[in-house]
Amino acid sequence: MSDIRQLYQRIIVDHANYPHHYGELKTANYKRTCRNPDCGDTISIFALIVDGQFIDVSFTGNGCIISQASASMLMDILINQSVDVALDRMQSFSKLIMGQAVAANDLGDSIAFSTLSEFPTRVRCGALAWHAMSEIINDWRTTNG
Repeated sequence: MSDIRQLYQRIIVDHANYPHHYGELKTANYKRTCRNPDCGDTISIFALIVDGQFIDVSFTGNGCIISQASASMLMDILINQSVDVALDRMQSFSKLIMGQAVAANDLGDSIAFSTLSEFPTRVRCGALAWHAMSEIINDWRTTNG
């Protein structure tokens, strides 16, 4: 295994074992739960969005190392960001896990999923939290024009 793959694997394992922003956010004004019926993973995303800004975010869930690590990484890159920045980063992540080239400088540790496209059955696991966050943004847009 190449050094970069080993590094990416360690980053993913660290996020799964020691997730960032884990737990229910009591002050959240948006919440969304998504499930992957193929494997049983469940992720709940909590967000406090004020004036188009992610003030705080968190998640809870059960599932594989990929879904848990991906949710942790998502929280890291969206906290204190605007909804517009969040959408850009989420689009970049979507391209990344589909094997497309992206500018990685805004994706933080989630760049570790750059090889996920080699495992098509795992792409849905990696995208689960991101899909839930996309639904939160859609909810926010519906209520905020």
